[in-house]
Amino acid sequence: MSLLEKLTGKNRGLSAYGQYQSEYIYPILEGPLKSRMTFKGREVIVWSFNDYLGLQSDDKVIQAETEIVKKYGSGYPAGSRLLTGNTVYHEQLEQEISQLIGKDVLLLNFGYQGIMSVVDSLVDRHETIIYDQQVHASLIDGVRLHQGPKFSYKHNDIHQLERLLSKVQSGSEVLVLVDGVFSMRGDTANVADILRLKETYEFTLLVDDAHGFMSFGERGSVGDLMPQVDIYISTFAKALATTGGFVAARKEFIDYFKYNLRSQTFGRTLPLLTVASVLFKLKLLAEEGTERRNKLWKNTRLLQEGLKTLGYDIGNTCSPITPIYLTYSEETTTAFLGELRYTYRVFCSPVVYPVVPKGTLILRLIVTALHEEEDIIQTLDAFAKLQQTYALNSEPEYSEDQ
Repeated sequence: MSLLEKLTGKNRGLSAYGQYQSEYIYPILEGPLKSRMTFKGREVIVWSFNDYLGLQSDDKVIQAETEIVKKYGSGYPAGSRLLTGNTVYHEQLEQEISQLIGKDVLLLNFGYQGIMSVVDSLVDRHETIIYDQQVHASLIDGVRLHQGPKFSYKHNDIHQLERLLSKVQSGSEVLVLVDGVFSMRGDTANVADILRLKETYEFTLLVDDAHGFMSFGERGSVGDLMPQVDIYISTFAKALATTGGFVAARKEFIDYFKYNLRSQTFGRTLPLLTVASVLFKLKLLAEEGTERRNKLWKNTRLLQEGLKTLGYDIGNTCSPITPIYLTYSEETTTAFLGELRYTYRVFCSPVVYPVVPKGTLILRLIVTALHEEEDIIQTLDAFAKLQQTYALNSEPEYSEDQ
């Protein structure tokens, strides 16, 4: 049997949902990135992207990006940052982020592979990694590269984390990995409790705050704890609505990362178009950030309180990520989602096995500052009517082996 024959014979994981391609997998949304877009020729309210502060479709942002493309094109500069891909704009962006969060900063050409490379660069086979079971796939893939001891602990279980720390082999340095905001549940890491463990145990704490940076504020979900966090990583793909990201830490860490992150050394630099876009958006947020965040969080409260009033289980979210936990058969789930999209014109993304246990469905709604009160009212009305059509069965079941 060839490798291709072996692969095509498998029908597991997300491959099992290939029958829903163009529907729930690889759907095509058309039009500007706004709260209402077009899906299969019909207008829908979209709750499926992370442009938290509504920047990507802002006319001022588009104009600024257009001017950069006119002057430099979309592919400037060329090569890796280490050799030919550095510009004064790259260094300016690092300095501006550094001023916001109070740490030295290194840009990453892609958030996902940058995170993997950071984890990979920090440890050798003698070191130990301990991570929350609900961390993002980019951290998980970084852990998979590690050839030394690695242990996971149940989500936000500080007592299990402490037990694992107490059992680390003498002489082995420890790297602890958490998300600032967990992308499926929408809750936050108990960073304060983890940092208190440093009074007893020696370890390096890395926080991936992709969903927290700028949406929670300039210091993300960790806030005033930023000085105590050893390594802080975020992406520009969420609140800043583009690609790339950064890692922030004390100078000695950043000096090391400059020469030891394989995805940066051997990958093309972050395009100037992206760098200039982020610089402009940071300038815009200095003027409008408070207003945009206020609207984001007002919308978040309206939607989440409305869903809870209707009896839907949204877990312990404390972010704009709004998971609705449902336990339906696959047949009922398909019908439920079909009505949601085609009858009520509400577009949100289903999260299915293997991300969650079999028989469990998460509808993940992402609130943004782009949404209007009318969008929220219409969405809540849809869920109220669906609750009458389908027997509500929502029990919080979470996958602890991601």
